[in-house]
Order: sequence, then C-alpha cells, then structure tokens
Amino acid sequence: MKFSEIPGHIATKRALIELADSDRLPHAIMLCGPSGIGKMLLARTFVNYVHCTDRHNGEPCGHCQACLQHASFNNPDTHFIYPIVKSEKSKVLLSTDRIEEWRQMLTENPAMQPERWLDILDAGNSRPRIYVNDAEYIVTAEAMSNYASNYKFFVIWLPEKMNIEAANKLLKVIEEPTPGTVFLLVSNEENNVLPTISSRTQRFNMAPLSREEIGRYMMERYGMKDYEAFELSRLAEGRLSKADELAGFSEEKEEFESLFRDIMRNAYAKKLAILRNLSERTAAFGREKLLRFLDYMARMTRENFIYNMKMPQLSSLTRTEEEFSRRFSPFINHGNVEDIMNEIGRAENDIARNANAKIVMFDLFLLIIGFLLRKKA
Repeated sequence: MKFSEIPGHIATKRALIELADSDRLPHAIMLCGPSGIGKMLLARTFVNYVHCTDRHNGEPCGHCQACLQHASFNNPDTHFIYPIVKSEKSKVLLSTDRIEEWRQMLTENPAMQPERWLDILDAGNSRPRIYVNDAEYIVTAEAMSNYASNYKFFVIWLPEKMNIEAANKLLKVIEEPTPGTVFLLVSNEENNVLPTISSRTQRFNMAPLSREEIGRYMMERYGMKDYEAFELSRLAEGRLSKADELAGFSEEKEEFESLFRDIMRNAYAKKLAILRNLSERTAAFGREKLLRFLDYMARMTRENFIYNMKMPQLSSLTRTEEEFSRRFSPFINHGNVEDIMNEIGRAENDIARNANAKIVMFDLFLLIIGFLLRKKA
C-alpha cells in the first residue's frame, strides 16, 4: 500500500512522512476520527514506510524485504493488538490467538468496519475487548531487541476497547518505552480512551472524506461510472468502509432493506401473525446485528420523512430504497415521525441492555401499526 493509494487526508499524510523522514519519531501516536475513514490504512502504510529500506518520493518501495513482509502481514517489528472475545474454553487469551481472523479482516475489510470484525470473530452477543493479557504481552515484547529495523511498532486498533486493568498496565511503558519503540493507536472514539493514555500520545485528528474523494475512490477501485459513483458517494458519509459496502451490494444491507419493507407493509396491513414471525426473525440476529438493523430502521424512517417533505438535496436513499419510499414516504410525516424514532431508540436501549429481543421487537412493530395509521397532524 502506498500513501497515494489512500484517498484524502493530505495533511496527515504529509505530517507522518515528515516524521518518518526526520528519523525522530514520537514514542506514541494516535490517529483519531470516525470509523471507516482510512485510519488503519494510513497507519499500516506509515509503519511500512518507516521500515522500508528503499523508500523514495514519500512512498515505500514495495519490493524490499520489509515491504514484502508488510504485504504478507509478517513483519517481525510490527505487533498488532486488537479487541477479541475472550474464551477460556478455547483458550483464546491474546490478540495473536486470532491472527488468522485478523489477517482476514485486513485483507477483506482494510477500511476496518467494526461490525465486520464482530462477524469474523463470530462474537454473537459478546463485546470484544483488549484484555490485560495483551498488555502483559506488550510489556514483555517491548523490552526485547528489534529484529531488523530501528523502530518496533505496537499498532493498537480501538484502544478505547481496553479494559481498565489493561490500560493501567500500559501507562508506564507508553510514557517511557525503550528506545526505538513506537506505540501507534488507531481510535474511532478517542474520548473513550483512558485520558492518562491519550495524553501521552501525539494526536492526529482525521475527518471524514469529501464526496469528491469518495467518488474518485469508487470510480478507481470499482470501475464505476462517474454518475453512479457520485450518487453512492452521498450515502457513504465520508467513510471508505461504507463506500466498499455500497459498491459491494452488502448482503446484510439488502437483507435489512427487504426486512424494513416487509415490516412496514405488514404493519400498515395490521397482519399480526406475520409481524410476530418478523419479530422472531430479527430477534435471532443476536444483539450486535439487531442493533445495526434498528439503526437502519431509524435511518430509513428519517429518510422517508425527508423524502415526504420534498427535500431531495438532503436525501440519502439508494435507487432501490427510493423505489419503495416513493410510495411509502407519505405515511411518515410530522404526526408520527418523532414517535417512531423515539420507539426505535427505546428498542435499541432495551436490546443493548439484553432485554428479551422477541418481546422488544414485537412490541415495536405493534406500536408502528398505530403510528402508520394515525392521521396526519
């Protein structure tokens, strides 16, 4: 991967290249910003650039031994730490115990969509964390000599997922590492990183990409026509991960779209038996996927209200979503939109607290019946 192959983030790229060229790296760096905007791509390329023995014109060469090792995720001076689901039964205790899944993630989802990581881990209702075992591993590995480079990197994805015990274990080593050690943190929620760790890093705040940058990315990566890329770039919200999902016609997104149509049609028709079946089907998703579906329901409710208000410049519907919304949007109006959004939000809170998903979803669908049949205010 070269810096020029990563869309946008010009100022951050320039600053990182200058740091590497100066050969005076800070002991801890944190790349911050929304998920899926390319932070891990930039982190990986930066580490590769530092290790490259034949870099030129601000790019890694791609053919030296260090570059080849990075391409195969086997550079001995690069350690990745990431959240996992801890399982005593399978003796999964460290990030490295899930290294094959991690390589799959980097290969298939380089923009690092956290939801995809949950699927790869088969996390179910568990929430991945960075545990003290990884912190102990870092302390041990940090004290060892570098293999081939002047710099050894610990790339920590989602440091906000560290439990308190792990974060406290790392405070001293991050503040005073051995010479030649660099901690590179990649955070989606920097405000949730333990302040005593965050304060020890040199931070780079990265913003979502522009529609133009996303559009060019989709044309170059997926060979899209300019009008198609421009249409989808509106929906990507400045995120490479979302652009990849849209370009790949995500199976999950198609499933959610079909479910939303079925729920709304059957709620309007007051078909309780079908709604009960749909509640059982959605409840079977498991907590994390169900939360994503509820988020999709909220987005579609909002988008249909905007569509009904005749404000296409604010709309972010795909063509297939718009086909349904053309007929359905009149039923989302000033008289019910707030109530529907509130009830979806309440359902999200209940599911996040491990409430009975079948009951929560069926209750939500029953309430939607009344909202859809309510006359306009």
